[in-house]
Amino acid sequence: MIRFLSTLVLLTITIFAQAQPGVAPVKVIDGKNYYIHTVEPGNTLFGLQRMYDCPMEEIVKANSGELEGGLKVGQQVKIPVKSSSENSVTAEQKTSSYKIKGGETLYGISRKFGTTVDELIRLNPGVENGIQKGQVIVVPGESSEEEEEEDVVETTTTNPFVVEEDNNEAIEVVFQDSIVQHKVLQHETMYSISKRYMVSVEEIMEMNNLRSTNLSEGQVLKIAIKQERIEKVGIKEVPPAYDPNGSGELVFDRKKQYKIVVLAPFYLDYGTGYSEYVSNMATQFYMGAQMAIDTLRSKGLKAEVHFIDTKNDSTHVVKLLSGAEFKNVDVIIGPFFPKTQKIVANFCKENKIRMILPVTAPQNLLKDNRLVYSTVPSDVDLMLSTAKHLAEKEKGANIILIQVNKEKDKELYNAFKENYNAIAKSTGAPALRETTIENVKNLIVRGSKNIFVVPTNDKNTAMSFMNTLNKSAFRSSANDLVIYGTKDWMNFSDVNGIYREKFNFHFLSNTYLNYNDKYIIGVNRNFRKKYNTDLSRMAAQGYDIMLYTGETMLMERQTPHLIMNKFDFIQKGESGALINMSYFVLEQEEFELIDTQSVVNGER
Repeated sequence: MIRFLSTLVLLTITIFAQAQPGVAPVKVIDGKNYYIHTVEPGNTLFGLQRMYDCPMEEIVKANSGELEGGLKVGQQVKIPVKSSSENSVTAEQKTSSYKIKGGETLYGISRKFGTTVDELIRLNPGVENGIQKGQVIVVPGESSEEEEEEDVVETTTTNPFVVEEDNNEAIEVVFQDSIVQHKVLQHETMYSISKRYMVSVEEIMEMNNLRSTNLSEGQVLKIAIKQERIEKVGIKEVPPAYDPNGSGELVFDRKKQYKIVVLAPFYLDYGTGYSEYVSNMATQFYMGAQMAIDTLRSKGLKAEVHFIDTKNDSTHVVKLLSGAEFKNVDVIIGPFFPKTQKIVANFCKENKIRMILPVTAPQNLLKDNRLVYSTVPSDVDLMLSTAKHLAEKEKGANIILIQVNKEKDKELYNAFKENYNAIAKSTGAPALRETTIENVKNLIVRGSKNIFVVPTNDKNTAMSFMNTLNKSAFRSSANDLVIYGTKDWMNFSDVNGIYREKFNFHFLSNTYLNYNDKYIIGVNRNFRKKYNTDLSRMAAQGYDIMLYTGETMLMERQTPHLIMNKFDFIQKGESGALINMSYFVLEQEEFELIDTQSVVNGER
């Protein structure tokens, strides 16, 4: 079974021969020998591993979960004793005699013979209390006056250590470097302090720039230790090989460097189908995305970002996909038009590449491709969200659904009705009332909040409803009349703006750009400094999508502060695309749009 670890810490440690402790009693438990170590202040699991020359996973396993949460002073820890065969290398170690010269220290001698102070103390009990000129001690290897100092060997090992258990869980040990300050007490020696904190004498001397092991009472030493966090983690099975036609959530590997490709119709060569309007929109998107890239780099993201001109040409896009720019791509943002979106979506599906759509996309593109992220929800999705919002937030209101006649509006009507009724059962929302435009006056309840849902994108239907409601408005206070339409209503010049104001017109939108917001003022100021123009909506879209892609999808951090969007992607079925189902509830107030949710939360 393969274990996936959420954290991998690289530790650089010094290799040195470990002495058998000799001070810890040995106890036979279930036929096996164990050292019984009593935890003292300063002890760590990392130190036990080094002191007893026993792999940490064996120590954790031997203590059956008793080490979760770390070591506790006075706790008795079982440490497996190596068999005689495992100790044979130490037993056969060659030694020789060495006569100490004037001014020499244990530390200097350890460096001279490529060993450690601990090993010298093991071979020469008592030398930890001091050495003298002319004293003869035992050293590893062969003694020679021509011996030269050797560098201490260093290696890199990986942590955490993982121990299998029978309950399909694992133990995860994560180390964190920490420095403690120790005030030397009377009678304490360098050796006793090194044993307390389970670090070598060499490390303490190097950390404190000491040339001698001699200490004085009250002296403060800096000591680097490894503090560990021990906890159980679930063992996950290896995910199956990627299947383009599979279903369910996909897992992506984290990388040191990523590759992002942005596809947009820049029309750099002014070729067939050139549109100045479209070219300008693509350029604005690029400007916002480039500004976000600057922010991401300052936060540590390493990524290649390629901006490529699609020209809105399907043949050109097909050729592009076979080029070097699309080797090892992690995310593709774009393109902007349906015919090229479909080509790229199929490419992403086959190659397990995430695709982010910055503009609306045809619904058939979203059915069976779990690599696609649609940032702009459809009108149907927004109507589903409208039903959810009213069923959860307006439990005391009189909710009236206006029937529509246009075929294209019936999908919106049915989406609202079915979702509202489904949610109302669990939220206790009032029953939905349905009526025609002509019969509106008969359903208005005086003294209650009357909310009219008019699911239409048809200008004439919207105008007809407004005029009819205006004639019946005397039946209730104007503050008790609220309309929920669609965002298209804001483009209907024939729908009287005064009526929208009078009847508290609301609609749900996936975007909201408030130029008066202090944060956006700051972003706009930087944008103006960089490009000598103000931030447009398309530039804001480029900024938000690129920032979200880098920080949330690739760096796996929390969603950053976006300027026009909120992203909450929900997968449509087991194999469908991920749709942004987040929204703003906007209201016309004093002929300006406000975000009513921010007002409720006190953010206005």
